[in-house]
This record gives sequence, C-alpha cells and structure tokens, in this order.
Amino acid sequence: MTETPHTPPPPPQRNNPLHGITLEAVLTYLVKHIGWEVLGSVIDIKCFTNDPSIRSSLKFLRKTPWARAKVEQLYLWHRRRPLREVVEPASPRPRPSVGTGMPRRVGHPPVKRAPNTGQSRLQR
Repeated sequence: MTETPHTPPPPPQRNNPLHGITLEAVLTYLVKHIGWEVLGSVIDIKCFTNDPSIRSSLKFLRKTPWARAKVEQLYLWHRRRPLREVVEPASPRPRPSVGTGMPRRVGHPPVKRAPNTGQSRLQR
C-alpha cells in the first residue's frame, strides 16, 4: 500500500488584506461604488473605457499583472477611506481672515520685510 505524502496547509496570510477576496469581488465593488467612468479615468485601461463589462475586464486583469495591481491598490485605498469621505466630499478647513490680529508664527515676532524697490538684492 502506498501512501501519498501529506502536504501541509499554506500558512495564514495575516498581512495580506486581499486574502480571500476574489478579483471579481474587487471589480464589482469598485464598479458599484465609483462606476465605470471614474474607474476608467483613474486607471486608463481600454477595458474600462470602451464598452466595459465585468467579464471582459476580468479576462484582461487576469492576464495583465500591472493592471491587476493598480485595480487592487485602488480597491484597498477606497476601502480604507472613512465612510464620510466617500459620501461627503471633504470641505476645506476655514481659514482665519486677514487682520484677525493673530501672528503668523506662534512665539515669534512678525517678520519685517524690506520694501520692494524694484532692484534685485545684488544691485542693492
């Protein structure tokens, strides 16, 4: 009786955030959340811009490692963003108006600049 050698199970991939997520799931998520138009503008690939479909895109991405890496990186970036950034665009922080009396640099006196005389520093 011959025994087949037992192969050990692969080690768990704790540091791989894409472990267990199929390429189809990644692409479907991106299409659902950002759409083909944005996907094609972020990653300029013909299968995203000309008559896009999940099936044709999967076929291309499985054969092209650099394109697959870009799609996976976009997926990871999009998943790590807080939900409110996805729903609401970030508004710019309010800036204090000019002349509020606040110094430009805290703890330092205001910088005094020489008047502009139209001459370069070398000519002075």
